[in-house]
Amino acid sequence: MKPSDAFPSRYLQTSVVKGKPIVATISHVEMETVGQGADQKRKPVLYLDGHKPMVLNRTNFETLADAFGDSDEWAGNKVKVFAARTQYQGKSIDGLRVEPIVPKPALKDELNDEITI
Repeated sequence: MKPSDAFPSRYLQTSVVKGKPIVATISHVEMETVGQGADQKRKPVLYLDGHKPMVLNRTNFETLADAFGDSDEWAGNKVKVFAARTQYQGKSIDGLRVEPIVPKPALKDELNDEITI
């Protein structure tokens, strides 16, 4: 039995994306109280269409903010979620990371001018 089976979480876990990253569309972001007991904190939670929500740390939040702007504007954008090694409390662990999928801008009409010689 996997730990994720024994102790299911309502949030996305690294075990889900460790072997195969997921690509998903952002539904919305909400501030929620996460954690248990004395460890409860208010954190941003990223809701993804078709997947469990993901608690965002500062690194992932800033990555998305740099790509998409204010969190109120993230809905409809796509992200890749994957597992990466990171440091937590002095230990090397797998953590969730996001990679924004930013569409390439269309070529401008002026770039399609005919060249005459």
